[in-house]
Amino acid sequence: MSKKKKEKKKSDPVVALLDLIIVVMIFVMIPVGYNFFFYLSRANTFSSFTQDASRMSFDLTRNDYASLIQGRYMNEFNGINDAVSYHALAEYTEAVSEYKVYYSKGYTDKADKQKKIMDNSRKKMGNLEIFADKVDVMFDIE
Repeated sequence: MSKKKKEKKKSDPVVALLDLIIVVMIFVMIPVGYNFFFYLSRANTFSSFTQDASRMSFDLTRNDYASLIQGRYMNEFNGINDAVSYHALAEYTEAVSEYKVYYSKGYTDKADKQKKIMDNSRKKMGNLEIFADKVDVMFDIE
């Protein structure tokens, strides 16, 4: 009996390269696919782009009045009027900034209009009036 030697096939370098590419693609595509579906699900969950009172409260703790104003406009656009006092504070802050500009430039009619908006907003904000005082200090309003 003669023993046959098993011949080992030489691997083709092209096949080895393609195998390597497939393995690398698997390790790249898994995280990319995960991130894609993660952000897709977040977009579906938060598609309305609204800010509730807790988010607006968080903005106030960081003294981020610009985000408060932005949240007010986002809520108005989406027809949400739940956070009335926060919306009033945002309206007040915006009116104070415009009042300061108009007053310093000598546009008394426009400044008076903003002053009326400020007064109406102060009546609506309730417990948040302390933040309106901070806005007054920030813009140096008497």
